[in-house]
Amino acid sequence: MKTMSVKLDEKLISEIKKISSIFEISYSDFIRQAVEKEIEEKKKDFMYRMSNVPYASQEEEEEIMAELSKLSDDDLQITKTESLKI
Repeated sequence: MKTMSVKLDEKLISEIKKISSIFEISYSDFIRQAVEKEIEEKKKDFMYRMSNVPYASQEEEEEIMAELSKLSDDDLQITKTESLKI
């Protein structure tokens, strides 16, 4: 493991201390678990998944990501679903 320094608001630190105390876990464990949870959530995101497209060159991947980053949340919503029977 590596050590990392992070700046947090006093209010956030206070909440971390309170929660850590209630659940009897260390500040470090609480923060580590919160970061791990956020990482797992972000890995489910479309943009993250698209950043790992193995069949595109680095240049193609950068071009795709640049275009996708221009899309709004509305652009990424499913507007129509169709089922095909085969």
